[in-house]
Amino acid sequence: MIETADAPLRTAHAVVPHGQMKGDDGHSVTPEGQGRDPDEMEPPNVERLERMFDEARDLTDRARAKQQQCQDYYDNKQLSGEVIKILYDRKQPPVVDNRIAPAIDGILGVIEGAKVDPRAYPRNPEDQGNADVATKLLRFIADISRWQQTKLDCAEDYLKQGLTAAIVEWDGRQIRVEQIRWETFFYDPKSRKHDFSDAKYLGVAKWMYADEVRQLFPERTRAIGDVCTTRENSADETWEDRPVDQIKWVDKRRNRVLVVEIYYKHGSEWLRCVFCAAGWLEYGKSPYVNVLTGETRCPIEAQSFKVDRENNRYGPIAAMITMQDEVNARRSRGLHLFNNRQVQNVDLNAPPVDADTVRAEMARADGVVPMGWQAVPTNDMAAGNLQLLAEAKDSLSRMVPVALAQDLREGSASSGRARQVAQQAGLTQFGRGFGRLEDFEERIYRQFWLASQQFITDQMAVRITDNPRAPEFLKVNVPIMGQVVQQQPITDPATGQPVIDPATGQPAMQMVPGIGQVGVDKQISAMDMDIIIGTTPDTIALEQEVFDSLMELVRGGVDPFSPQFELLIEMSPLPDKVRILERLKSFREEVQQQQAQAMQQQQEMQARAQQIGEAQAQADIQAKTANAALTDAKTMQTRVETEKSALDGLLANHLEDQQQAA
Repeated sequence: MIETADAPLRTAHAVVPHGQMKGDDGHSVTPEGQGRDPDEMEPPNVERLERMFDEARDLTDRARAKQQQCQDYYDNKQLSGEVIKILYDRKQPPVVDNRIAPAIDGILGVIEGAKVDPRAYPRNPEDQGNADVATKLLRFIADISRWQQTKLDCAEDYLKQGLTAAIVEWDGRQIRVEQIRWETFFYDPKSRKHDFSDAKYLGVAKWMYADEVRQLFPERTRAIGDVCTTRENSADETWEDRPVDQIKWVDKRRNRVLVVEIYYKHGSEWLRCVFCAAGWLEYGKSPYVNVLTGETRCPIEAQSFKVDRENNRYGPIAAMITMQDEVNARRSRGLHLFNNRQVQNVDLNAPPVDADTVRAEMARADGVVPMGWQAVPTNDMAAGNLQLLAEAKDSLSRMVPVALAQDLREGSASSGRARQVAQQAGLTQFGRGFGRLEDFEERIYRQFWLASQQFITDQMAVRITDNPRAPEFLKVNVPIMGQVVQQQPITDPATGQPVIDPATGQPAMQMVPGIGQVGVDKQISAMDMDIIIGTTPDTIALEQEVFDSLMELVRGGVDPFSPQFELLIEMSPLPDKVRILERLKSFREEVQQQQAQAMQQQQEMQARAQQIGEAQAQADIQAKTANAALTDAKTMQTRVETEKSALDGLLANHLEDQQQAA
């Protein structure tokens, strides 16, 4: 949104209605000519917008002062200059027992270890098959936009200052989410809800060099003249440039100007304007639209930890400050009591000695106590101070759930389940705050979905696995090709020119069948989904216990591909069980496919073996038949030869008898 000198300029793709330039905290400011509404809206009333911004600054100065104090206490700046001077006069080192920073860091560690699983649920029956597509798309957007890291930055502001904000934008190539730091974020001070859903305006104010403004808005800056027009307004130092300088709308010495980008409601629509002290630089309707309803929307999401009756936003540190002051004071008081002694003169007849000399001797480790003087026991004061110090630490620990969870862990078993129970016991009192932060994250995912519906209109591949050896992709907005009838102009075969219809004076058209796009498969803009997130603790020991239990079941004979095993995984507290089930399903399908291929090959081999056996049996039958025929032929031949020999013998005897008779 707002550009600074600390970051390079980056022009967005022409698809973005308002164009974006990256700023020092990742936001962007719109270059000239890309955010104007096509209906040519009337220029905004800049004075009214300036009053809105001034109202936001003036009515939140008390809350911002408290938020600065909370930041100082986190950064170990807990003693005032007067207190430090008194301690140095006592020759006593400043003592700060910072129990706030470890508490906040511990809660941030819990948030960092929590894995969020976004899920899309269809609102209409016809979208039921696309719910999984939407879920995978949300995970992909969260990965490429590095939302997990941005969420931790937002959570840090949420826990320290008590409010956080982020903006979901389209940079021409992809959807990205950027944190809006609490110092640059302003809002409607009349808003009472924790999620700012009743706010009439939200925005960002950042400092820019005048030449940067002229580079982004050349025509507009030529029209309004010098952008560094002097203003008399001032505000608290949270709006200052860094390093700290006198805060106004314009910094003449450094030639810098405060540029404000505001999203505000006008009726039922969200409008957007970028302006400075000299006038408006860009205005128009919000370029972000709900595709299904056509309504403009605000891309900024914000959340506060708590809101008091004066609409001041504050975080958990605000309640810890007084108790932290007591801990520091009693630690310092205890050290002072241990380093100094009270004395009294018990012998009025003793030689007179100056009281300061007695104090100095009593304070020394090898000091000599003058005659007639003795130390007054202060054990009761030291014991009472230590007891109150222990109670103050205990009270502060009750405000710090991570410390309580640590105490519970030290006295319990080291199993993952025991750690999870201790963690939940320590964080129960922060449940409302965690719930609001989770609601903020869920709204960010809804912004992801609305932005994807508006800007992801072309075909693209979505990575659904992080395994580099076996990447899996899912295509969305896939064109469906089919038979279509298209209009084409009729041409004269002789001249090759279009034939003009005398009735209309336009080229005559004819309907010609052809191949064209008839629809879109997995069309993002047509899906109507509800986005719901689920948070699960990422505890390594707990995961190891679950893994060991599942492996024991496998060793006991439970089929890892059976529905019963999948049910056990689904009921387990694993943080990423959805992806595990998807991988298990994919692996099972691969195994089943391999088994089917092996079974098919085995069946083919058996069929071939059966064919070979049948052929062999047929050959054996044919061979046996041939042998039997051959045997019969030989038998017949022998019989014929025998009969022939008998006939030859009879004929010979007959001829011999005839010869004898003759």
